[in-house]
Formats: sequence, structure tokens, C-alpha cells
Amino acid sequence: GVPVGIVVLTDGALQGDPALRQSESRAAAALLGAEAPEFWNLPDGALVHDAALTERLLRHIRQQAPDLLLAPSPWERHPDHRQTAALALDVARQTGIALAFYEVGNPLPPNALLDITPHAARKRQAMACFVSQQPHQDYARHIEALNHYRSYTLPASVQQAEAYLLLPPDRLSTELPGLLAAHPVSLAGGGVAAGAGSGPPSPTVTVILRSTDRPTLAQALDSLALQNCPGLQVLVVAAVPGHRSLPPHCGPYPLRLLPTDAPLARAAAANRGLDHARGELLMFLDDDDWLMPGHLARLVQVLQAHPAALAAYTGVALLGPRGEPLGQVLDLPFDGIRQLAGNLTPIHALLFRRRLLELGCRFDESLALLEDWDFWLQAARHTHFVHLPGVSAAYRIHPSSGVHTDPGPSGEPSALIYQKWQASWTPAQRAALMQRVWSHTDLESRLHETQGGLADLQHRLDDALRAQQALQLERADLHRERSDLLERLESGLQQQLALQQRLHDAALLHDRLAHEQQQLEISGQRSQAELEQTRQQLHASRHEITALRASTSWRLTAPLRRLRQWLRP
Repeated sequence: GVPVGIVVLTDGALQGDPALRQSESRAAAALLGAEAPEFWNLPDGALVHDAALTERLLRHIRQQAPDLLLAPSPWERHPDHRQTAALALDVARQTGIALAFYEVGNPLPPNALLDITPHAARKRQAMACFVSQQPHQDYARHIEALNHYRSYTLPASVQQAEAYLLLPPDRLSTELPGLLAAHPVSLAGGGVAAGAGSGPPSPTVTVILRSTDRPTLAQALDSLALQNCPGLQVLVVAAVPGHRSLPPHCGPYPLRLLPTDAPLARAAAANRGLDHARGELLMFLDDDDWLMPGHLARLVQVLQAHPAALAAYTGVALLGPRGEPLGQVLDLPFDGIRQLAGNLTPIHALLFRRRLLELGCRFDESLALLEDWDFWLQAARHTHFVHLPGVSAAYRIHPSSGVHTDPGPSGEPSALIYQKWQASWTPAQRAALMQRVWSHTDLESRLHETQGGLADLQHRLDDALRAQQALQLERADLHRERSDLLERLESGLQQQLALQQRLHDAALLHDRLAHEQQQLEISGQRSQAELEQTRQQLHASRHEITALRASTSWRLTAPLRRLRQWLRP
């Protein structure tokens, strides 16, 4: 009862004739009551979530204005499916529409189960349309097995169900990070060949990934594989000897591993990465953190729009040790005075130009911790940091990192930073710091008022969301009523046509009967005239007979007639 538009991204040429596969897709869509699919004919097996494809889908989405975007999930095994998931997530975040991931060949962590028992037969018929694919794999049997499995927690009357991960716009940046952390995907090294489907690598971007070979490294690499950044290069700096080997590609992007014979401290590993990085733009990422799809592309666009700026950063969500959302984000506008007092910019939130290295910015290897804060203070002497609002990365807080147990301004690591930089503070910076201290109470009061206003706004947004959901349900009901009315109207039109045909046949019959009646009347009139003529002739004959019997000759010949009758044998 809901109109559904379908975009088929790839041409399916790796497993059949593209024209035949299009025909099969159209037949299946028609059986399901969906609109005819739109085919974009991108190379099969080489799909890349890049800026051009994102922009194309954005135009399509804005033109169609859907309420919900459905896409394969990030947990799928097929690389095209995973790239599609990243593409859909990027587009959903930019357009503010709800996103629902569905299952094809691999289970996902669902938050919605849909009973499809009444529609299972039609779904089976739709799957049977793909005749060319049956010799490769019994897809129908596998998908039905998944649908049967999904009915396990539902009432006995539910024989088959579909599972979805439904993410409203406000939960794309809060719920999905935790889910991806709790249910890791496997993307790195399993994508397409380097550069496939991408445009010219300009500007080049190197992500320097400092790694102590933790299990979370796979998730960090997976998050890079899902970026839509054609010029991306991944440089993994091993900070421990005996680091595991890595594939030459991270999804569609080239990957280099710099092994080490001795343990490297945080700052030393960062500097080694800077020495080997080749990109025009640079970013750091640690092996216990990760990026959401679109993170790099967003920051690249900001620096391209601000050619004078040497650094840009965006928001980061805070997660617990198991990847559970902590309900906090670091996404404040740039404030040079606040930066003097402490660091609120995680190392993977910021993308910077190589120019900062030419200006002498390096990581201070005398610092065991907070080396990124010191690097930002160096960079801030040369440039203003451009802030891009919105969360597109995750920062994991866990005791094993050795960083998150820092006591903050009262701790020794912060004291070392203050000791290094206090002498360079200008009088204006000192005055601004003191002003912040004295205005703290007023700021707390304003913060409390703002939080109250935000809570009220959240309630209003929740009410609006519920009203929108009710409106969507009402819209669906109206669509069903419209469909029923159209069916009844079509049935009525068919009955009207049948009645008109019967009236037409009756009119023809009436005309034929009228003609026959006219013929009968003419025939009757002729018969009446002939009858009158016969009657008149009979009357004349009777008159003649009467006259004959009254004649003299009749009387004289009477004896002869009697004699003849007597002689007759």
C-alpha cells in the first residue's frame, strides 16, 4: 500500500547478461507492486561510495522526496552491498530522512521485525523471476531460511518475518556507532581494486593510523574502507614489534604498513607517520577509534571551501569500552582561549594541510600523553581551525588506552603542557583566561537554562516525531483507502461497461423486435384484406347458391338429382 521506488546501482554483468537481469528485476518489481526500477549500470563488483555517486543519489532523493531510505546493511558480505550501505548512511545523514538497513545474505542486529507471512508466496514468486541467477546460488532457499529464522521470537502464527535496523535521523549518529562497535563488520582488504570507480586523486589524503595491534584495529580499518574519498591513502604505523601483516588495500584504498623493531611512544609513532605520509591533507586515527562514512569527504570539502585555513574539524561521539554510546559528543565551535586550558579535539576529528609541517609543527616526543593537544596548540599559532558542526566519528574511552585515566588540569600531563606554553601566553590571552574563571558561575546558570530549553525542545521534537509517525500511518491508511476506492471504481467501471453492453444489446433486440412487429403488422394487414376479399367472394357465392336453389330450373331438376344419388353405388 506504500509507493516504493527502486534504484539498481550495478549492472550485474559478473553473473549474467545485464539486459536479462534488468528484465528479471522489472518482472519481480511488478509482482511486488513496486514502481519499475531505475538502472544506473555501474560496474558490478567495483562499486565505490565516492563523492560523484553520493551527489547523484542526493539529487535523486531530493527529487523523489521519500519518507524512508532502505539499503543493504554494513554487515553484508558482498563488497557492493557494503559500499551501498555507506552510501545510504551518508545520504540519509545529509538529507535528514530515516534509514532502514535490511538483510540479504548476512544477519544484522535488528530493532524491527515485520511479519511477511501473508506475502511470503508473492515474495517467492518475485525471487523466482531471477532465473539466470538460480544456477549460481539457491537465493530463494537461503532468504526464506533467514525469514523463517526471524520469526523465532514472534507468535506462532508468524511463519516468516523480515528484520530491519531502523534509524530515524536523530539516531544515525548516536545508535549506529555503538551497534557497529558491538557487531564489527569486516571490510578492510575485501573491497575492490585500488582506485576502481574513483575520480582523480586530488587532493590526496593520508590517514596515519597509529596501531598497537589491538583487536579494534579491524574496525578502524573498516571505517576507512567505507569513506568516499577518492584520494585516500592509509598509512598504518606499527607502534609495537611483531605487528600483524595487513593487506595492500583497505577496501578500495591503498594501504602501507610501517613495521618497527622497537616499541614507539605515541608522539614518536605520530612523527614517523608524518615523515612517511604523502598526502596533501593529513589526519590521524588510533586503532581503538573509527570514522563514520562521509567523515573525510566532509572535512575535505570544508578545506576546499576555505583555502586560507590550514585545519578543519568536526564532531566526535564518545563511546564506552564495548562501543556503547555514552550520550556525549565533542562538537564545540573553535575557541583559542578554551584550547589553552584543555583539549576537546580528539586526534581523528581534525584534518590539516601539509603546510603545518612546513611551518615547523611536530609532535613533542618528550610528552608521554596529550601530545595531540600540544600539536593543536602549535597549529593554532598559524591558523584558525574551521569547525564543521555534526558528528561523524567515534572516540572510544577505556582504561586500557593509558590516556583516559588522566586526571585533567590537576594531573602531571596537563601540568607539563601548561609549563611549556605559559611563557608564550600573551597578556590578552591571560586576561581572557581570568575572565572565563570569573564568569564561570554565570556560564553555569546560562548552561542550566539552555539545558532546560533543550529538554523542552526535545519533548517538542518527540511530540512532533510522534505526530509525524501518526501522519505517516494516516497517510498509509489513506493510500490503502485510495487503493480500495480505485479497485471499487475500476470494478464499478467494469460493471458500467458491462451494463452499457447489455443496454446496447437490448437496444438492438428492441429494434429487431420492432422490425419484426412491423413486418407482422404488414403481413396481418395483407391477411385481413385477403380474408375480407374471400369473405366477400363467399358471400357472393352463397348469394348465387341461394338464387340458384330458388330458381325454376333447380326445382325441375330435383327428381334427376335424387335418381342419381340412388343409382350411385
